[in-house]
Amino acid sequence: MSRRAGGASIAAFRHSEAMCRAGVSSDMLTLDELLEGRPLRALVYKIDRWLRFKVNGLYGVFGSFGFMWSGFRLDRNPKVLAADVIYLHWVDDGLLSVRGLVRLLKLGKPVYWFMHDMLPVTGGCHYSMDCGKYCTACSDCPLIRRRMLPDIVAGSFKAKLSCWGNYPNLSFLAPSNWLADCASASAIGAGHKVAVCPNLIDTEKFKPGDKAAAKSFYFGGDSRKVVLFGAEAVGNPYKGWDYMFRCLSNLDTSRFVCLVLGQNDHIIKESLPVDTVFTGRLDSEDEIIRVYNAADVFVTPTLADNFPNVLLEAMACGLPCVGFDSGGVKDLIRHKVTGYLSRRCDAVDLKAGIEWVTGDAAGYTALSAAAREYVVGNFSYDNCGSVHKELNL
Repeated sequence: MSRRAGGASIAAFRHSEAMCRAGVSSDMLTLDELLEGRPLRALVYKIDRWLRFKVNGLYGVFGSFGFMWSGFRLDRNPKVLAADVIYLHWVDDGLLSVRGLVRLLKLGKPVYWFMHDMLPVTGGCHYSMDCGKYCTACSDCPLIRRRMLPDIVAGSFKAKLSCWGNYPNLSFLAPSNWLADCASASAIGAGHKVAVCPNLIDTEKFKPGDKAAAKSFYFGGDSRKVVLFGAEAVGNPYKGWDYMFRCLSNLDTSRFVCLVLGQNDHIIKESLPVDTVFTGRLDSEDEIIRVYNAADVFVTPTLADNFPNVLLEAMACGLPCVGFDSGGVKDLIRHKVTGYLSRRCDAVDLKAGIEWVTGDAAGYTALSAAAREYVVGNFSYDNCGSVHKELNL
């Protein structure tokens, strides 16, 4: 993975930072570091990445699958050789192959794979949705659109199962109870330790601020309630944009405006009747924190997500959240305590959640305080010792 680019990378950095503050020597090895100063290796990586995308395209599963068929010899890296414990985060993007992980395991060190989705325990999909084949053996995948090609999913599943099965020093960590249950139920996870290890956040940095000033920055003197959501929902099949669109389209435009975390998206801009402002690209955490402080409610319609960093950040800033009762979302949103858990795939209930959260001033203040308190008490850096039980801090 690249350093601090993407949710998995941010989560990895925060865990490493929390460990350092707890007195544990922690260092990160990233893709950027492996490619720095190696133009030939960088070129080979780009070609390899292009080929992987082409394979995904041939099977009609672009963006939905990852196949660990190439990677670096991490077992030779000085940082790896010096480590007592190895944590893997996002390694699929050409960083580590199936057999490359075997080489790491042969070093005999404890290896903890911190799962950011289901990829480590499936034949290749990031989220299996309603398919349970990964519990026994992935084959004839329902997401594959072109059936005349070899069953690459079955081959990937068998390779993981046969290569990693004899190494008890491989363990799986999952940010959410839901993802830990998936790993425990999988054939690949059998015989390996599985534990819940939630993402952490610096609650001294992510905290409530001047809401009036933050709101004025984006909306001037507009007094309507601000609904915040992420622009990535539009293009990602797991993010539930259809439900979000239906929800927002039926909001009372005299009571609500929308703030979108991300670049201007014409699909959103041209289709929503509610007044909408885009934050644009944000390069600093201070800017992101200002966005959370400008909003009255954060909404995520995700259908499959393990433990969204955006929910953690929003709640640390005292922002009540609304989301579907799915995946790891329910580990963060406690229904009518820190926000509102809507029925899955129910746009009407999603809208009801927004209205409930913002409907009563006194109740909103209690929700905001509870959201912040829940994160501080369970997911702040101070909780590193209780979260990383495997380190015996």
